[in-house]
Amino acid sequence: MTVPSDIEEDDVEDAIQHVLGDAVVGVLTPEEHQTLKSILNGQELQRIKNHEHRYLVVGAGDDSDENEEPSPAAKRRELVYDRLDRRETPPSVAMQLEDFGIESEQMALWWGVFDILCGRASHIVAVIEDFDGGYTWELGMLASPAYLAKTWVLKRQYSDDETEREKYDNGMAASHLAFLLRTEHGQTWRDERELKRKTDNIP
Repeated sequence: MTVPSDIEEDDVEDAIQHVLGDAVVGVLTPEEHQTLKSILNGQELQRIKNHEHRYLVVGAGDDSDENEEPSPAAKRRELVYDRLDRRETPPSVAMQLEDFGIESEQMALWWGVFDILCGRASHIVAVIEDFDGGYTWELGMLASPAYLAKTWVLKRQYSDDETEREKYDNGMAASHLAFLLRTEHGQTWRDERELKRKTDNIP
């Protein structure tokens, strides 16, 4: 469900309740609730609101320490992010959950922000290289009627069946992913050059 583009301070509580509902709001700690309010009023959401194409890039990569080198998967997701973010016609902007300071351990808050950003995005781009970290409910959400039409999947295809099975060994997540790949927005790639080309095919 989409968050309004202009939210007055007095309307923030109503917006949170409207988008997330009682179930999610009820499990947020006071600190998480305040963080969510700050995000809805923050510069990052203001940054994206005047762009015709707003790409939410999710998926591959890990929560590396700021002093550590990002993983190869994280670098490839950043490649997708950068290619989408620099588009000028039409005016475009990319975003990812890291831009909002949310860590994957903050599950209730992470879920809330993910849902809000899905609603604000014009395109959701999922870069998938494996099922490390789960992805089950995220893929399930992207396959839902609310977000399916604007979701694009860029799934890495491995060169041998054994590696493919190992990387995607999660029955429920695999089911969601298979459904998403059956749509016209489902794409596979084998190397970085092909990933760039498939990214450039996204409107």
